[in-house]
Amino acid sequence: MNTPSSCLKAFGVEELKVVELLTHVRKARDVVLVSHQNSDIDAVLSCHALSHLIREVNPEAHITIASIKLSLPAKRLLEDLGLIDSTEETATLPRYDLCFFIDVNNPAHLGELEKAVDYHKPIIIVDHHRPSAKRPQNVVLTIMDQEAVATAEIVCDIYRAIDLKPPKEVAFWLLIGILSDSRRLYVGGLKTLLNVAFLVECGASLEEASRMLYMPLSYSEKIARLKSAQRLKLFTLGDQWVLATSHVGSYEASAARALVDLGADLAAVYNDLDSRGSRLCARASEGFTKSFGLHLGEVMEQLGLEFSGSGGGHATAACVTTPVRGDVVLEGFLRVVKDKLKQPFKEIT
Repeated sequence: MNTPSSCLKAFGVEELKVVELLTHVRKARDVVLVSHQNSDIDAVLSCHALSHLIREVNPEAHITIASIKLSLPAKRLLEDLGLIDSTEETATLPRYDLCFFIDVNNPAHLGELEKAVDYHKPIIIVDHHRPSAKRPQNVVLTIMDQEAVATAEIVCDIYRAIDLKPPKEVAFWLLIGILSDSRRLYVGGLKTLLNVAFLVECGASLEEASRMLYMPLSYSEKIARLKSAQRLKLFTLGDQWVLATSHVGSYEASAARALVDLGADLAAVYNDLDSRGSRLCARASEGFTKSFGLHLGEVMEQLGLEFSGSGGGHATAACVTTPVRGDVVLEGFLRVVKDKLKQPFKEIT
C-alpha cells in the first residue's frame, strides 16, 4: 500500500526538476509570474502561492504577478483575500531575470501580454494543461502534469518535494485553487486527496475554502445562461448522446457549462466580440469524452491554428479565441468533432 510520501515520489515533481527550479530562483533578482488572459481562480492563487515559495527561497527577489485580464470570479476572490493590490492587470512587464508561465504553456494564451514577454530571458512553465505545439523560446524548465486537476496541485507538489510546509494562509490559497478547478473534488484521484489532506494539516479549512468559492450568479450571467438555452440547437449522436450549440453576448463558458448541466453531453457556445472576432467555449461530460477518446483541448488548439487564433484547455473544458465570426468557428468545431468521432450528427428540429 502506498504511503503519502511514496505517492508523491511516484506522481509528484521530479527531484531533479526541483533542484533546477531552486537554482534558477536563487539566482534571480527580478521575477515575473504571468498567466493566461481571463485568469481564473486556480491560475491567480497558484501565482500567489508560488510567489511565497520564491520569497522563502530568495528573500531578496522582487516579484511581479501579472495578467492581461482577470476573470470576474478571480477578481472577486482576490479582493476577499486581500490580494488584489498585488495582482496586476497589465499589458506591460517590468524588467526581469526570470519569468514563470503559470497555468499556461502557449504564449498566445497570454493575450496582449504575450508581446511584453522577453523571450531571451529564461522561462519556467508550471501548468496542468496539455502541452502546446507553440511552446515559447528559451524555456529552461517545465513542471507539467496533465493528471493534476489544478495548477495549484502542482504548486502543492513543489512545496512537498522541497519539504517546505506552507503557512496556513498559503495552504488556504492552494486549497481554494484545487477545489475550484476540481469542481469541489468532483474530479481528481488519490494524489489530489493526499494534497488536500496535506493542506488541511497545514491549517487550511476545507469548509471555509468551499464557502469562499460560493458566488451567486449575477443578473447578466443568469440572462446569458437562459438565452443560450432559448437559442440552442440540438444534435443526436446515435440514440445515446446529445450535443447542444448556442450563442450569447457574454458568459459563453458559463452558458456551455449550464447546457451540460441541463443534460447535453457536449455543448459549444460562442460569443462574437465586436471587431475582435469571437470566442467559442465547449464543455462535455467525462463519460462522453472517455467513450470517444475526445480531448476538447486538442480540438480547440486545432481550431486556433486553422482560424489564426489561440485555443486549448482540458479534455472536458476548452475554449478558442479567433479573429473570425463565431458561427464560422462553430461550424469548424462541429466538423472537427465529427471527424474525430467518426460518426454523423443528426439535428433535432
